Amino acid sequence: MADISVGAAIGAGFELIRRRPISVLVWGAVVVGLQLLALALFAPLYVAVYGAVLQGMANGGAPNVSALTSPQVRSLQGLSQLYNLVQLLVTAVVYCAVFRAVLHPERSAFAYLRIGAPEFFLVVLIIAAFIALFVGLLILIIPTSIAIGVVVAMTHGGGAAALILLPIIMLAIVVAAIFIGLRFAFVGPMMVEDGKFHLFESWTLTRGRVLSLFLVGLSLFAIFILIDIVLLAVLLAAGAVEVQSLGGLAQAMTQLRASPMALAGKLAPLIAAVAVVQIPIAGCLMAIGAAPWARAYRDLLPPGAAQVFA
Repeated sequence: MADISVGAAIGAGFELIRRRPISVLVWGAVVVGLQLLALALFAPLYVAVYGAVLQGMANGGAPNVSALTSPQVRSLQGLSQLYNLVQLLVTAVVYCAVFRAVLHPERSAFAYLRIGAPEFFLVVLIIAAFIALFVGLLILIIPTSIAIGVVVAMTHGGGAAALILLPIIMLAIVVAAIFIGLRFAFVGPMMVEDGKFHLFESWTLTRGRVLSLFLVGLSLFAIFILIDIVLLAVLLAAGAVEVQSLGGLAQAMTQLRASPMALAGKLAPLIAAVAVVQIPIAGCLMAIGAAPWARAYRDLLPPGAAQVFA
């Protein structure tokens, strides 16, 4: 019986970066382009709202909190909801492109990017998963609260017992969520592989392979933690240099309160440089995070199907 190669799955994203660097750059450009679009849409509104809030502080007065109830705030809320939907669609499109690059390397047109049934199915399933998670947590709150209340009532050290019981229940919820997520880990790759809707087929295919998938996920988590640490250090260093060029943190805050748009203009070169650097980084992160699940699924395909992807 075919099994998952954990090492090959973990390295699938890095192999994809080596094999398809242009596609990876395109994925990064799509992700960063959406972020720049959000910046162009939201920055003027944020400046209008919070600039008005800080304006009252410019001369040592109180912040103008009435600006937080202005029409611009309602515009921000509406645009945020729309942006979240667009971001979800773009994320699904890029993830499906990564899956396609692993499962169907011959379909390389447009950097594997498509908008079709798999992408639509993935968006719907992600939304459904969030709803199911929210409803599940609400359902668990009631018996959990009752259990903690019973423990507190039946024990002399009720508070201490509750403090012990609560982390155990939370850990059980996290473990259950991880287990369920791993059992459905192949849903996206399966839909990209044949263009059809799949859900419980993933549950069947992952039976007995949760440990291998967990090792893949744990390794990816460690890799992303290391990458985040490095990127955060670089970003903090670049930010510190930029703040010093503005005359220090106090001077930068003064400029922010006095003229947010002027400060934004001064930061424009830094924002542009970060965007350019972020394109390959974002593309690589998408490949590293998504490719392992497609590779793990490919390992389980029948020999006849596996030859297509050789």
